[in-house]
Amino acid sequence: MNLDINVTPHDNYLHIKVKGIGNYENALHFWQSVVNACDQHQCYRVLGEQYLLDSVTTLEAFDHPAIFKKLGITTKYQFAWVDNNPRTRDTTEFVYNVLANRSLSYGKLFHDVESAKDWLLRQN
Repeated sequence: MNLDINVTPHDNYLHIKVKGIGNYENALHFWQSVVNACDQHQCYRVLGEQYLLDSVTTLEAFDHPAIFKKLGITTKYQFAWVDNNPRTRDTTEFVYNVLANRSLSYGKLFHDVESAKDWLLRQN
């Protein structure tokens, strides 16, 4: 795996940062790590920050609903997501839209961490 995943627990959310290469194998590994961290901390609110050097392909983006279903990512999860690499934001938004079109988008995309955190902490 060419990913660096950092999980920082807070009182009512997890701040998860990921850096590395975007591809199917890394996406599956990353989302499994998110599920494991949420289960370990019994906290399903996630402030996610990513900086990927390359994006998943269009075909890999279409695999995300299957990844979410396989890993049991459901409505109990809330994601506030920030892509810190301007070159990969369009692909991240595409993945989000693929998930949303299949009613599997459990969060929102943001351009900065502060807005994402504010939104996440206002969710019930």
